[in-house]
Amino acid sequence: MTNYTTDAEGRIVLAAEQQGPLANITDAELYDAADADWQVDLSNAADSREVSRKPERGDHIGKQFRTVGGNLVTTARTAEGEESFWFCYGCGDRREFGYGWDDRAREHANEHAGACRAA
Repeated sequence: MTNYTTDAEGRIVLAAEQQGPLANITDAELYDAADADWQVDLSNAADSREVSRKPERGDHIGKQFRTVGGNLVTTARTAEGEESFWFCYGCGDRREFGYGWDDRAREHANEHAGACRAA
């Protein structure tokens, strides 16, 4: 069951009203509130760990290169396959690319491995 109505061509023509604490706020009120320097806490109180920049469980590991300093530079794709990136275990650098840029990520990882001397 969906909470919206579509026309014959599949376009959404009617959606359910928004619910929750911001349901009745107009765009103008929201912009005014944002201009009032709201202090918005974007951290997750339930899990205050620092986000890892390394490839995580579920990421698709690609090629690995050895740096001049002896560390690994790993290319990977996020678990969802949305973006390619490389991560250097020596200096902690990470460079992200968009979807489908695996070749470019490998080129940059190889270049970084040739220049990184982090021990």
